[in-house]
Amino acid sequence: MSRKPENVFITSIHAHLPSIKEFYRMKNNNEYNGGIADVWYSGKTDLWVEYKFLVLPKRSTTMIDLTAGNNPMLSALQQEWLRGRHAEGRSVGVIVGCKEGGVWYPGTSWDKPLSTAAFKSQLQLRKDLANMIFSLCHPI
Repeated sequence: MSRKPENVFITSIHAHLPSIKEFYRMKNNNEYNGGIADVWYSGKTDLWVEYKFLVLPKRSTTMIDLTAGNNPMLSALQQEWLRGRHAEGRSVGVIVGCKEGGVWYPGTSWDKPLSTAAFKSQLQLRKDLANMIFSLCHPI
């Protein structure tokens, strides 16, 4: 059975996370309660992350919009869940991965489309995304 690119991407980020007892992560999959972010990270603080994966458009002017169209990357339930937790003051965000790396959308910044050129300018390596996740859960 082949694995979805999104799950392969998540695994590739998790490979760079430290294995210490003060840092916990849980992949969420609940067929009865849709919209919950893909992964919950817990350290000194919590972080909820929804992951998506895409093939980058060839044209630099093509807009990457996570919420538009008939089949948006972020479903209505996911958008509602993320907005609700953000409004409660929780730390949430979306990481959109691609072959080259990934882009972090903190809070509800995923609501603003990016051109492919702007997306590429914000790309981070998987190791850097893992470091960011850990640092958000273990602020200095």
